[in-house]
Amino acid sequence: MVIAHVIDSMETGGAEMVVAALCRSHTAAGHRVEVHCLIAAGPLADELRRDGISVYVHARTRTGRAGWMLLCALWRTRPDVVHCHNKTATIRAAAIARLVGSRAVISTRHGLVAPPWRLRKELKFWIAAAVFCDRVVAVCDSAWRNMTSCARPVAHRIVTIRNGAAAASVSNQCVAAASGFTLISVGRLVRAKSFDTLIRAVAEARAAVPDLTLWIVGAGDEGPALERLCADLGLASAVRFVGEQRDVGTWLRAADVFVLSSISEGLPIALLEAMAAGLPAIVTEVGGLTELLALSGAGATVPVRDVHKLALAIVQFAHRPHELEALGKRALDCYETYFTPDRMAREYLSVYRACLGCREVE
Repeated sequence: MVIAHVIDSMETGGAEMVVAALCRSHTAAGHRVEVHCLIAAGPLADELRRDGISVYVHARTRTGRAGWMLLCALWRTRPDVVHCHNKTATIRAAAIARLVGSRAVISTRHGLVAPPWRLRKELKFWIAAAVFCDRVVAVCDSAWRNMTSCARPVAHRIVTIRNGAAAASVSNQCVAAASGFTLISVGRLVRAKSFDTLIRAVAEARAAVPDLTLWIVGAGDEGPALERLCADLGLASAVRFVGEQRDVGTWLRAADVFVLSSISEGLPIALLEAMAAGLPAIVTEVGGLTELLALSGAGATVPVRDVHKLALAIVQFAHRPHELEALGKRALDCYETYFTPDRMAREYLSVYRACLGCREVE
């Protein structure tokens, strides 16, 4: 089977990591896989190329030839399956996939349809999905409910495949463990992750846990503002910004508890990597986070933007360190049962085969 993934880029992010995992699993299973980036390549593209997987870039041009470039590339390889990731890829590639004769077109939405809606783009997406796509994939049950309520005419085409993730890379780098209780949060430094809420909660929690430390792994536009907030709250020595790390697993394994304070999520890869590292978690009640914590029983949920309740949850975990090992074991067991990349890859292959008219996965 020839499988073509279409995505904005292969920068470091959740959707991009899902694509990389699918590429590796399906290539190992004997399928021919390629990736088409609509905006830029990125570090994950370089890694895939080193693994022998073709990655093409069809960047926007002033002459508007990006669509033509994608059409020509797909015409040359004639993929059996074109798998579009998120709105832009679906809008731009689904029709082209049909034009070149692909027999199955799939779209995955890696998040929720959340306000404020960009109504025009949402309409374009759902029209493309209704006309050209065989299936639209939600990455968690919450996303499935969200999408079926937003697009009832195509609800019968929406299926759920939970994200899977490989355990985060571990290096020989020595991460100096904090002297006290250490939290870690991983993600892009953007408003949707609400790191300011987490930082304010750490400031409040330190009244009860004076040796509390927070590591923030990631980069983004909000970085300077978040560092200023830490300085204003007197947390310069308690909060460490470590930037993007290719060996996130090294940092996860040196921490005590993983925290996500997001205001919008689907089923984030960062949380799956934390579970694979055996970390309990404190997360906000958004997207698939609540259902994931219900599955694992390895953490706590708090309302969005509630600084006090997040601080209270942090203090409660810090005051019962004897329970962390058992909670971490639950997290790891849940990951191995539900969230491995091979499980995800098998489920996607089943959907591909069903759309191609085959009965079972090879």
